[in-house]
Amino acid sequence: MEELQIFNAEEIQSQQSKTITKSKDLIQKARHSLSAKELTLVDFMVSKLEETDKDLFFVDTTIAEINEVCNFGQGGAAHSSTEKALLNLANKGFWMLLEDGTKTIGRWLEKPYIKAGQTRLKLDSDMAPYLLNLVDGKKSRFFFKDIINLKSIYAKKLYESLRSYQEEEIIMSVNEIKILFNKEDLEWYRVLAYLRKAKNDINAFTTIEVSYLTVKEGRETVAIQFKIKQKAQVLLDAQGNVLNK
Repeated sequence: MEELQIFNAEEIQSQQSKTITKSKDLIQKARHSLSAKELTLVDFMVSKLEETDKDLFFVDTTIAEINEVCNFGQGGAAHSSTEKALLNLANKGFWMLLEDGTKTIGRWLEKPYIKAGQTRLKLDSDMAPYLLNLVDGKKSRFFFKDIINLKSIYAKKLYESLRSYQEEEIIMSVNEIKILFNKEDLEWYRVLAYLRKAKNDINAFTTIEVSYLTVKEGRETVAIQFKIKQKAQVLLDAQGNVLNK
């Protein structure tokens, strides 16, 4: 088991405040069955990459750092839970298209190496075009802190999907939302309950505010029209006091 590590609060806050950059296509088209913790781990790894890394697809960290930055908890149970989540992440693949049109299985995590808490995470090199050197118009940016604050996988998925459009108004069909939530076989009124909860969580715990209207054909709901508004940011001084109350 790893040794107890005490992290500087300013260092943790700096890591949590990083901006995540991913390909819009990756967010909108990749179908996955990640858990809430696994998706947070993905974004932790992405936050460690620089867009100019080119072929550098290793993340060197510790289990303690992961747990501290991602608010996964401390102690032996948290350590074991994170190791299990890394194993699950390495075992979950999804279909993706390479630049030459080849269809292959992509993995967020190819393999983890863990020794006495020291951890090296090897990412799938096929993911490079979707994470590095992305041009404007093809990339989505969002705040890692927002992902950390969201605990529900549905809220995390909805947040990332809405942010990927980089527009204030987005229309998603009922079928697209069902696919996003992995609820294709569920009746819409049941899926709507997940959508309402995801929207409420986003409004409560992130830097954006989401509202939506139903789009109907006759009496049937066929789509959802989302509106996104950026919240006014709370400014803090060096001592953490609120400046703009």
